[in-house]
Amino acid sequence: MRVPVSLTDRFGPGPAYADLLTACALEEGLLTSAEDLASRRFLARSVVPHIETLSRLFNRLDDATPGDQNYWRHASSHSKNLRLAYFLAFLPPNQFRMASVWNELHRLGFRFPEGMFPEGGFRAVELGAGPAAGASGIAAGEANGPLGLPARGEWQLVERDLAALKLGERWLSSFSSSQGLSWRAQGHHRRVELKDGFLPPAAPRFHLWISSFFLNELKEPSDRIAEALSACWERHLEDEGLAILVEPALQAQSRRLLEIRAALLKRWEDNEPKGRKAQGRARFQVLLPCLGHQACGALAKEDDWCHEQTEWWRPNYLRKLDELTGLDRRALPFSYLVVARTRRAPAELLPALGAWPSPSTYRLVSPSHAEGKDAEFYLCGQAGKRRARYRYEKEAGKPQRGDILLEAELVGAPEASRVQALSRIV
Repeated sequence: MRVPVSLTDRFGPGPAYADLLTACALEEGLLTSAEDLASRRFLARSVVPHIETLSRLFNRLDDATPGDQNYWRHASSHSKNLRLAYFLAFLPPNQFRMASVWNELHRLGFRFPEGMFPEGGFRAVELGAGPAAGASGIAAGEANGPLGLPARGEWQLVERDLAALKLGERWLSSFSSSQGLSWRAQGHHRRVELKDGFLPPAAPRFHLWISSFFLNELKEPSDRIAEALSACWERHLEDEGLAILVEPALQAQSRRLLEIRAALLKRWEDNEPKGRKAQGRARFQVLLPCLGHQACGALAKEDDWCHEQTEWWRPNYLRKLDELTGLDRRALPFSYLVVARTRRAPAELLPALGAWPSPSTYRLVSPSHAEGKDAEFYLCGQAGKRRARYRYEKEAGKPQRGDILLEAELVGAPEASRVQALSRIV
């Protein structure tokens, strides 16, 4: 995924972003002094142990799923320090992941239609919001690469832990203001139960529906989650609105998101109205990362999965935390899915791709390795997943994971193809 320097500069290594985090943590009583983040002793004693606790849980190292318990109140950790550890070590990477997805939409030309939003601004919801990593990521993305969200808007943050929710309200308000946006945050203290639907039936319709590392906390099977998502979007997502899901890059969780995508596509195909009923009706369209509604190439093999990776400049204090914990957050892997409810044609939604879906459009879904004068990588398109080589111009550099090949001509078998020709790389 190609992320501009202007976006990474909003997070570090300069002092501006860290100062915002510090001010918010001080107001919440999570820090006692602005100098705490510069103290290795403070970080080692009051932050690092709780980062390690959360990291074991999120990476399933203790054979547990985050949704099994309220991890904001883990038995082995002081709840205040646990919130501080998440706020300092996990919120910034998750915020940047969401901002990167927003930037990808901007890079490919997506814009909300003119006149879509009421005078009061947009309405948005984040499920499992915690400290609002997803919503604040949208703020960074929109300030850097606008899709046309109004400067005014209201976010509904849904979270089961009240203290984390209050932190999210404060953080989203202060961070969005720092980006020149007047976004309000209203918290809803409730646990999301799938049997009750993701949102109450009386909830309004939203222009933007997001979740960040939330679906992986659910125990229900993929088809049941897809059914609930689709029903929620039917009721609560405005026409021309977006739904953005960001999930872990771990094999099982990434495959689960791919299974949810497949179940969504089947549900939409089965329920698609025909003939006159379909005319002028908004339908659901997968925008990213898959460029079309084709079968998933990664699901063809039981041990395969698909994820994205983005790189950034970490805040200086986060570099210290990585040194103390042995973690490395220079590169940020994740899985994601972007869905639009729209009347527009695909070519109008992502104009940088020209006419799509197309059998000659492919996305790189792996790192790119140099093999002599060639670059070797895996591609995914309407015909599935392929291993391919491409003779690239040295000045242009190797294609990167997430790049899109337009009007590509491939020859050879799927396990050993060659990109013979292409129009351009986006």
